[in-house]
Amino acid sequence: MIEDVDILIEHGTLLTLNGERQIITDGAIAIRKDRIAAVGKTSDLRQKFKGKKTIDASLRLVMPGLVDGHAHLGEIARGLIPDTLRTSDWLKFWCYPYMAAITEEDEYWYSKCLMAEMIRSGTTCFVEPGCMWLESTIKAVAETGMRATTGSWVWDHAGPDGHKCPEYFKKMTLRQALDLTESNVKSFNGMAEGRIKCFATIEGVGTCSDELMLGAKAIADQHGTFTLMHKASSREEVASELKATGHRPVEHMYRIGALGPNVYLNHMTAVDAFEVDMLAEADTKVCQNPPAALKLAKGTTQMSRFLEMRAKGVTVCLGCDGVNSGDHKDMFRSMYLAATLPKDAKLDPEAITAEEVVEMATLAGYRAIDWHKELGSLEPGKKADLILINVDRPEWVPTYNYVYSLVYTASGDSVETSIVDGRILMEGRRLTTIDLAEVQAHCRELAPKLAARANVKPQSRWPVL
Repeated sequence: MIEDVDILIEHGTLLTLNGERQIITDGAIAIRKDRIAAVGKTSDLRQKFKGKKTIDASLRLVMPGLVDGHAHLGEIARGLIPDTLRTSDWLKFWCYPYMAAITEEDEYWYSKCLMAEMIRSGTTCFVEPGCMWLESTIKAVAETGMRATTGSWVWDHAGPDGHKCPEYFKKMTLRQALDLTESNVKSFNGMAEGRIKCFATIEGVGTCSDELMLGAKAIADQHGTFTLMHKASSREEVASELKATGHRPVEHMYRIGALGPNVYLNHMTAVDAFEVDMLAEADTKVCQNPPAALKLAKGTTQMSRFLEMRAKGVTVCLGCDGVNSGDHKDMFRSMYLAATLPKDAKLDPEAITAEEVVEMATLAGYRAIDWHKELGSLEPGKKADLILINVDRPEWVPTYNYVYSLVYTASGDSVETSIVDGRILMEGRRLTTIDLAEVQAHCRELAPKLAARANVKPQSRWPVL
C-alpha cells in the first residue's frame, strides 16, 4: 500500500551524514509533517510513497541544513567599521556604540535581512549570541521559519576588561543580569513549535564577573539549556585576564567551575595546550569563526588549537560571526577557510579533510547545541531540515567528488531550496517566508538613522564624489 507524505524529493544525490556517511545516488527522501519518513533509492521510495508535493532533485545535491554557530543579528552595518582594527578597539570604539543605538525596529528588520542571507546560502539553523531586543528577534525568527538559539545581551561590566564597556550601554547589576537571563529562559525556551532555544547568554571577552559566569551556568543547569559567551578571543584578552586573575581565560573558567557540557564558547583563538585538556575534561563546546579571526587579526593561523581540540574529543563547530567582523553569512566560505587554513598553518595537507569540515558545519553544529539527536543527518525519524544544492552550474561541472566541490569550490549561491521542519523556506532561489524587497527597503531607511544615533561615521580611503 502506498503511503501519502507531504513532500517526496526524487532523483537527488543524497549526502546523508548518517552513521556510515553514505552518499546515495538517484536518491529520494519522503517527508511527513516535520520529520523524514524514509531515505533511499528513488525506485524504492516511489513504490512506497506518494507526495502531495514532489521535488525533482535531478542534478541536485541534497544534504542536511548548515548550522551557523555564531550569528549576530543586530550587527548589520556593513562596511561601517574600519578594517584596520584589533578586537579590543573594534569593540570599544565602534561595535559597542553601534549596538547600544539599535532600536527594536532596527533589530526586527535587520534580523530578517540576515536570515534571508542565511536561508539563501544553505543555513537552516543558527546560534545567536545575545541580542538587544529579544522579543523582536524571536518574532522575526518565528516568522521566517528558521531554527535558532538566542538570548539577551547580558553583562555586568565587572570582568577584567569591564572598563571597555560604555556606561550608557546596558549597564546592569549582577542581580539584574541574572534575573533577566532566567526570565528569558523561562519565557522563551521552546518557542516557535520548538524551533527556538533560549540560552543563558552573556557577553564574555573579559566584561563579566566570575559571579555572572557561574550564575549563568547555574541557570542553564537548572533549566536544561546552555550558557554561551565570547571567550579567549585575542591576545589582549589573555593578557588582561592574566593580570587580573593570574589565569588565562579558559583556565580561569576551569578553576572556578564555569566550564561544562552545556557551556558554549565562541572564538577561542587564544587557547594554550593545557587549556585544551580542560575543555575536553569538561566536554565544553567551542565555535570556530574563521572569517572574523582573519579580518580582526586574532592569530588563528599562529596560535589556535582547533585541531588539537578535535583530536581530544572537544566538539568544535563553525560560524561566520557578525557582518562587520566576519562580514558575511555564507557558511560555504567558512567551510573553505576551516579546510584550508590549518593545512597551510601546519604545512600539512593531511591536517584536516573536507569531510571533517562538512561534519563541523552540520553534525558538530547540532551536537554543540544539543540538537544532534534530531538533526544533522538525513535519516528516518530526524527533523526535516535540509537543503538542495544546484550542481548544474559551471563551478560544479564536472565533479568527481561532491564533498570536495562542496568545500573547496562552491558558494552559498549554489543553494536552490531550503527546508526547515518540513516547511519550504526557499524554492528555486525564491524565499517563501520573507518579502526580501520589503525587508531591504526598511534596512536602507533605518541604516543612516542608526549610524547617526551611534555617532559613528563611515570612512573611505578613496574619495567619494
